[in-house]
Amino acid sequence: MLRMVPFVLVLLLLAGCAGKSAASRPELAGTPTVYAEVLSPPNPLLVGCFMRSRPSEFNRPNTYHYCLVERGGKYAVYYNWRDGKSGEEHKGWMPFTIDGDRLISGTDPSAFVVKNGAVWHSYGGRETQHRMLPE
Repeated sequence: MLRMVPFVLVLLLLAGCAGKSAASRPELAGTPTVYAEVLSPPNPLLVGCFMRSRPSEFNRPNTYHYCLVERGGKYAVYYNWRDGKSGEEHKGWMPFTIDGDRLISGTDPSAFVVKNGAVWHSYGGRETQHRMLPE
């Protein structure tokens, strides 16, 4: 019985982390102020909340978080990005274009793309992509 206690605690911790869905985030409460332009419906893997993994090649990398939600048959993106050098932060409902496997920012040169069953971030058309992690 005592051997099961650590196992049960790990399960409870994992369940708590997985439970932090878009519905439980206070910043997503209410009606979005901006909706995405939908060229084709989003790949279901893009829907939800994600953060970019920390790229090892940068000392002070920018951070990127997004939540793609559906409200009343429309899609909206709550976006939060922060400049790693200056600390300047931009967050709120922001314009995006959804084109199937691609979510394209209307405020900076970021794109979020589904590739090999995961979501990836690219910036400014660069070849390098960084993995987005579910939040």
